[in-house]
Amino acid sequence: MRTTDMTSRLGDVPTPDQFRQALEAALLRSMEIDNITFSGNGEPTLHPRFNQLVDIARELRDRHFPQANLGILSNSSLVSEEKVRQALDKLDFRIMKLDAGNSDAFRRINLPSPGITYQAIVDGLKKLEKVTLQTMFFNGRMQNVSEKEVADWIARVGEIKPVKAQIYSLHRPPADTFLEEVPEEKLNEIAEQTETATGVKVEVIVAVQPYQRRYNEPFRK
Repeated sequence: MRTTDMTSRLGDVPTPDQFRQALEAALLRSMEIDNITFSGNGEPTLHPRFNQLVDIARELRDRHFPQANLGILSNSSLVSEEKVRQALDKLDFRIMKLDAGNSDAFRRINLPSPGITYQAIVDGLKKLEKVTLQTMFFNGRMQNVSEKEVADWIARVGEIKPVKAQIYSLHRPPADTFLEEVPEEKLNEIAEQTETATGVKVEVIVAVQPYQRRYNEPFRK
């Protein structure tokens, strides 16, 4: 699904008080929680008071489920900002996306907003402690699994030195219909190459029911 509306205005997102009320209500309804994760339809770090939201989540976690881990699934777009990294450092785990190994591929794949640069993201990720990189590989008319693309990505993994990497392919219909799923065998090959070159452990994530669609048929809503 493409992102069509980008915002970081407080009027477009929940206020800290609304966030507190919603999270505490969810925690009070729950019998057991292992993880509390910032994620969903939108980039969490775009919230103009993201640091405050993290503090609220930590407070409520400590009160209701102190054994739970607090973390984030992020597209890494704002990791170059010091205030964002300060908030991220307060979390127990940071799963950060990096789908490209060079700036040209980044522009083709991620279509970044003005001011978002690949090198700034890589530099920001290098400054984070205990980060997990997450990458989607795909094939088709646009791809990131050629020998060069994979080699460049492995080089970035070596620079960033994450605690681990998670790689996967299409698990749901993509925004562009010409993208194709990468077989599990290829993902395992990339994982082995990465571990050999960098020493970073790579987890291959495969859907329980692999993504399938006949490309001559439109998506059904």
